[in-house]
Amino acid sequence: MKSIRTFIFFSILMLFSISVLAQSVRIGPRFTGNFNIYNQDGLTGTWNGLGVGIGGTVDVTFGKTIGIMTNIIMFDMRNFSNSQTQNNTTTETSLTLSYLTITPMFKAEFSGFYMAGGPSFGVKLNSSGEQTQTTTGQTPTVNPLNIETKSLKFDIAVGTGYNFKLSDGIYLASDILVFIPISKTYDTPGVSNSIFTIKLGASLKFQI
Repeated sequence: MKSIRTFIFFSILMLFSISVLAQSVRIGPRFTGNFNIYNQDGLTGTWNGLGVGIGGTVDVTFGKTIGIMTNIIMFDMRNFSNSQTQNNTTTETSLTLSYLTITPMFKAEFSGFYMAGGPSFGVKLNSSGEQTQTTTGQTPTVNPLNIETKSLKFDIAVGTGYNFKLSDGIYLASDILVFIPISKTYDTPGVSNSIFTIKLGASLKFQI
C-alpha cells in the first residue's frame, strides 16, 4: 500500500508541475480494451487473453503540435489463458493480473491526429490463477495457481490516435497503443517472461 500511495503522490505532483507551463490542458475519463500476449521460455501453445482498463487521461499542449499526454489507469487488467489436450485430458490454465499504471508520453499532434510514445510504470494490485484438468467421463479438477509476481512493471508505450471535437472544449479521443515489455512479469529465477499488450482506448476530454 505504501508503494501505491507514493506512486500516486508523485504522479499528481508531476502532472501539476507540467500543467503550470501548459498552453492548454484537457482531462477526462479513459477506458481501454486490452489484448494480452504472454511470452515465456519453453512455453508451448498460444497464451493470450482480453482485459479492460478504467482510469483517466491528462492531455497537455505546450504549442500547436507538441505536448505530453499522461494516462493514469486505476484498474488495468492483463489476463491470458491456454488450453492443451493430451491422452483424452484437457488442461486449461488461466492467469489474471491487475495493475495501477501511469503512462506519460510525449505527443505530436497535427489537426487532431497525434502520435505518442513514452515509458509506462505499473504497480501490481492483484494476481491470481487456476488450472482445470478435464478427462473424458470424469469430473473436472480445479487447482489454484500461486505464482510469485513482480510488484512493479515497466513497458515502453507507442501509438497513434485522433481527437474528435464534439463541441467547444469537449473532445472524444480514440487511439491504439502498443506496450512493449522491458521487465519480467513473474518472479521466476532464470526464466524469461513478459506480457505484450495492445490497447484500444477511448477518452472523453474536457478543456480546462
